[in-house]
Amino acid sequence: MSTFKNILRKLNNRYVYATILFLLVILVIDQFNLFEQRRLKKSLNDQKQQIEYYEKEISESKEYLNALQNDTATMEKVAREQYLMKRDNEVIYLIETQE
Repeated sequence: MSTFKNILRKLNNRYVYATILFLLVILVIDQFNLFEQRRLKKSLNDQKQQIEYYEKEISESKEYLNALQNDTATMEKVAREQYLMKRDNEVIYLIETQE
């Protein structure tokens, strides 16, 4: 019992109060408190995921562009499907379906 009282007596001074107040300000009240740091870290992780996604999209687009520029079969496929182009001796029939 006396050791507990000794511990309380040692903790009952202005330096301990100042340290507790300082930690309270830093951890909770400050502009960059723990909650703000957590929110910023989550935002940073989201931004990193977006960067990875867009880098993947860019690489896929570059591959597609390269295929369009160098492969005539791909170029013809895109021209026929997206732009409805045809050869002179062909007839195209468009069939629209209702959903």
